[in-house]
This record gives sequence, structure tokens and C-alpha cells, in this order.
Amino acid sequence: MHDKDRAVDDNSQGPSMLASIMAAAAAYAVRRGLSLDRIAETAGLEPHVLISTPERVPEDAVSRILDLLQRCFPDEPVALDVASAAPLHFLGPLAPMVRLVPDLRAGLEMFARFGSVLSTSADLAFVEAPPGPMLRLEHPNDLEFGGLGAQMGLVMGARVLVEGFGLPQALRAVWMEHQPTAPTERYEEVFCVPVRFDAPHSALLFHAERLGEPIDPDAGARLRVLRAQLELVRQQLEQREDPPELRRIRDAAARNAARGEYGAEALARRLGMSLRTLQRRADDLHTSVRSIIDEARAATARQLISDPSLSLLEVALALGYSTESAFRRAFRRWTGQSPAQYRRSQI
Repeated sequence: MHDKDRAVDDNSQGPSMLASIMAAAAAYAVRRGLSLDRIAETAGLEPHVLISTPERVPEDAVSRILDLLQRCFPDEPVALDVASAAPLHFLGPLAPMVRLVPDLRAGLEMFARFGSVLSTSADLAFVEAPPGPMLRLEHPNDLEFGGLGAQMGLVMGARVLVEGFGLPQALRAVWMEHQPTAPTERYEEVFCVPVRFDAPHSALLFHAERLGEPIDPDAGARLRVLRAQLELVRQQLEQREDPPELRRIRDAAARNAARGEYGAEALARRLGMSLRTLQRRADDLHTSVRSIIDEARAATARQLISDPSLSLLEVALALGYSTESAFRRAFRRWTGQSPAQYRRSQI
């Protein structure tokens, strides 16, 4: 296997982020006239990866594409444009959760808690302290690439406020730790609030009185349904007649599944061991880490599909797939049925 392919196919190799985020940046670059070969070479990936993306890609792939765009269009806010043009489902498994939280505070806490789903190296923190409540974003690539990733992340967050939460007036200001790459009025056109540069952090600042504002009167009930389904899957996997060590690994995989985490490295961390040790133990148990994770994913998929209140896209995103079609292919491989066929059989 080519080294670049290996880095993509095994998302356990180093920091990673959702491929859907990279796909949005690559699609924008193509629309601006850049060739796939040039984009792929810049990102350190093979061209076919840009067309048929895996679930996750190396962390710096997106930053490198944004940096290429910024060098090609030096006076434009390209990171803002990329994030503004991407469909909301680029949030992957966080997308359905956006619709399920009861109020803004719960939504911000959710993003802070599960931000690693989007990017394993990003540090998201919801802080309620002077100068006011904020969702703070830090990433180790910001220093090397001039904060382009932070710009993209802040636009994503602002769009969730408008398109996901329906609370555009909750945003009070935007802080950026870096210098602007375009006239400052372009930033304020995108965010519709004051934007401060050379700030202590990159962050979205909110009106404190809006934190308890409800998002959807049915959201709390839907979130409880989803969490109950995931907890049931975890309990079912626990009851299998497996050797104690295999049962412990499967239980950890089920607990990660309930958080939307399906990476091998994340499973090793939960078990408190290195990835190499986990792989050796799986080999000793005549299985593989990928098989164990896929079992948890398939069990979760069957449970969620049985709930008619969840759309197939919501199920796909909750399982970490960036598209419904990718989930359909995987589900047919697991069960021999399409998701729609399986759902009809459960009615």
C-alpha cells in the first residue's frame, strides 16, 4: 500500500479530522480553478482520495489546502468562503446532535465535549467567564498556517447558530488570534457582528442571556431517545458470551460508539493501552480492532434504524459517515440488506 494511502485508510495513524471537512475545502479549490493533482500534492494525499474520501484524513490536509488557496488568492478570506459554501452535514456525527439539544448552552457544551470528532487535535472549550460566555477554539496548526483553520472553524460554529440552532442573535462578537487575510469588513459581513483581531483567543462570544434559549421544544425528548438507543446497544454487546478480555474491548468499543467515536486510537485510549498493544491482544483473540469497531457500529446502526423518528441521514451521521450513500454501502455489507429494507422488516 502506498504510504499516502496508508495514512488515510488507517485513521489511527496520527491526528485526523473528518474527511467531509477536507472535501469541502477541495471542492472549493476546484471551483476556483485549481487542479486535483495540485490540491492532492499540497495536501499530501493521492488524487483519488479527494474524489472518494475515506471517513478521516490527516489533520494538516485541510490546512495545507487552505494555505494553497490563500497563496493563490492572497487578498480574499478563502477560509471563510470555504466554510460558508459547505453543506451543514460536513459536521459528520455532530450534525444530528445539533437538532437534538434543548438549548444553546447544551449545544455549546456538546461541541466542546465532542469536538474531537471533528478534529482530534482541536481544543474546543465552552467558557462562562469574563468577558462573557465563549466557545474557544485552539489548534496546533494555527501558528504554522496563520489561523486559516481557526477561521474556517469559527464560520462553521456561526453557521450552526443560524442553520442548526436558529439563534443568529445569540452571537455577540468574534475573536481571532491572528491577523486578517482580507479587509476586515469582509469578516463582519460573514459574521454580522464585530470581529476583533490579535485577540487572546480565537472564539465565538455569546450574549449570556441567550444561553438558556430553547432550540426545539421536542429536542430534549429526541436526544433522550437517541442516547437510550445507544445505551441499549452497549448493554447488548456486554451480554455476549466472550472471553473476559474480548468482552472488555467490545464494551469499550460500545462506549466509544455512544460518543460517536469509531477510531482504533480512540479505542486504545479508552482501554489505557497503546494501539500496538491493542492490536496484539485482538490478534491473540483471533479477531481485529477494525472488526470489533465495525461490530459496534453495525449494532448501533441496527438499533438506530429501528427508530422511525430518525432519518437515514441522521443515522449515517451519528455513525460517523459523511454521506448517506457511504452508510448504505456499509450497512449492506454488514447485513445483506439496505437500511430501508431493514427498517421495513422491523415495522
